[in-house]
Amino acid sequence: MRPLFISKGEKTMKKLFMVGLILMLLSGIASSADQFASLKAEGDAVWGERDNLNQLKKCIAAYEKALKIKSDSVILSRLSIGYFWFGNLHPGKNNIQIRKDAYQKGMEYARQLTKINPKNVAGIFWDATNNASYCNEVGVMKSAMNIGTIKEQAREVIKLERYYYRGGPQRLLARVYWGTPRFFRKWGEGLSDGADLINDALSKYPNFTLSYIFLGDIYWEMGEKKKARQTFEKVLTIPENVIPEFSAENRRDRKTAKEKLKEYFGL
Repeated sequence: MRPLFISKGEKTMKKLFMVGLILMLLSGIASSADQFASLKAEGDAVWGERDNLNQLKKCIAAYEKALKIKSDSVILSRLSIGYFWFGNLHPGKNNIQIRKDAYQKGMEYARQLTKINPKNVAGIFWDATNNASYCNEVGVMKSAMNIGTIKEQAREVIKLERYYYRGGPQRLLARVYWGTPRFFRKWGEGLSDGADLINDALSKYPNFTLSYIFLGDIYWEMGEKKKARQTFEKVLTIPENVIPEFSAENRRDRKTAKEKLKEYFGL
């Protein structure tokens, strides 16, 4: 039979038990927070070297471990970008499946962002960008249905944040126009329209080198060889660290510009 009164000793023991339980819970929360912060810092430390495959792998691994502890919009966007890089850093016919898998992972992380907020600009843009790269792997005919969605997403980003990623949606649309066979291009989606889009991006951010790479490709296909050469050469005049957060992009684009000049002009 339960006693009618609880002794002072029993009350004290119950209080101590409750305090101990609370401290254990708080300790666990603090431990998880510390672990998350440590893993995020580990990924952040090598994010600037994402153009190096080994460093990118370390970055992705750290971010994915951190994401298992807590959802984070910055990590989600960087993982989407990171897998885009991962795919691009595996060129060649033997790596087609690796690229396709990477771009699909990039889309998955981007869609987690838009699931949280349908108007998340990073989510919309990197979903479209990874999708465009995936479509490039499977071919125009197999990806025809996706191209319309990609263009819609790019235009939505322009409405939400016109120059996101230093003219990202303009470059994406222009690249889609450039990559679409001439007989499939719609009115208002020709090469000159693509050039206008990229020049718009460059009017706002003249030091983002990828814009010059895409513009040079458009000029070359238009037969504007002098403009193409000048555009590729412009990349080499821009200091690598002019925009510290995009130094990885600049290093990549400087290599690409040199390759284009050698391929097209024998320089």
